[in-house]
Amino acid sequence: MKNLYLGILIALIPAVVAADYPMSVTSCLDNMSVVIDFGVANEQAFVRVENYEGREIYCEAKFKAGPDRRTRRTTIQPDKHGVMIYSPRRTVTRMYLKVYCSDEKESMKDKTLIEYSCQKSAKD
Repeated sequence: MKNLYLGILIALIPAVVAADYPMSVTSCLDNMSVVIDFGVANEQAFVRVENYEGREIYCEAKFKAGPDRRTRRTTIQPDKHGVMIYSPRRTVTRMYLKVYCSDEKESMKDKTLIEYSCQKSAKD
């Protein structure tokens, strides 16, 4: 009988590990030709950016889950993609994500992103 309960418990572990939570995303792309995909896999939030510009771009993702905040940056070559990942240390009920992309690295450092056109999206 103990083996039956142990077997049931082990069978439920993948369902717990594959936890999913809703994400609200704001993307500020400076009218660039990029495609953004985002989601949760193995308890890690991710954003994938595909670069269809004819030059390299610089992207930054700001992840926020409750009091936890992390920033990830990447440089993406033309016709390539980049992935930014965040593994929260706490239980997450909702993830907020802001993605900025620019073709000028200096604008990423100076945070002169006010003029960017931004749009919101969500996955529940």
